[in-house]
Amino acid sequence: MVPMLVVNYTSVNFNIVYFMIYIITYDLSEPGQNFENLVEKIKESGSWAKLGGSAYLVDSAKSAVELRDECKKFIDSNDKLYVGQVEAPAAWSGMPQDVSNWIKDKLKKHEL
Repeated sequence: MVPMLVVNYTSVNFNIVYFMIYIITYDLSEPGQNFENLVEKIKESGSWAKLGGSAYLVDSAKSAVELRDECKKFIDSNDKLYVGQVEAPAAWSGMPQDVSNWIKDKLKKHEL
């Protein structure tokens, strides 16, 4: 008698997580306002690069709305905040080499 192989298939759920690159910029209306908690929240959102001033790129699995809502907790009602998707093609100038490399690497991964 030949042994029989029995395979029991069960339902398998796969959660596919899509990462997107977002630009997050802010403008705090009151001079001397504490923005350190906001910056910390931005940096916790995923891999990030600082473009300069108050502009960051973030590679995150969260949506733009989720990122905005999380950041809004750290700003006043009269402050400005923008979260938008970044895709290739993109162009830039004057960025430090590490930031430029970060952008190239992330855009290349998202093209696949």
